[in-house]
Amino acid sequence: MNTVTFSAAVAVFAAVCSGLLRKSNREIAALFSVAVVVLLLVRILPDVKSLTETITALADTPELQDTFQMILRCLGIVLLGKTTADLCRDAGESAIASGMETVVKFTVLLLAAPVLQELLHLIQEVLLL
Repeated sequence: MNTVTFSAAVAVFAAVCSGLLRKSNREIAALFSVAVVVLLLVRILPDVKSLTETITALADTPELQDTFQMILRCLGIVLLGKTTADLCRDAGESAIASGMETVVKFTVLLLAAPVLQELLHLIQEVLLL
């Protein structure tokens, strides 16, 4: 069974169980949801490592290495932030979820700022030629 099929089956089963749990105990349902997310993330860790190695091999040129590292960091931050915000919303805490999303956006912007600055510098050079 491939990763997506397994994950989909676990997610559907967990959603049904969580819905049943939520009727009697919201706190346990929230903890159950967190546990399922952790299980799903642990399941894809080998694939993430493989993807990281592939991208690292592609970014072997020193000029692109920093950019690819920044992209990988941003991707990790976005995935973690989205999952966290969704779990907060599922627990009924939409304000905390929105705050988490704002933190993620700001952090990604901070990480990408040097690359954006370099891109603007290149555009200026091309326009002046």
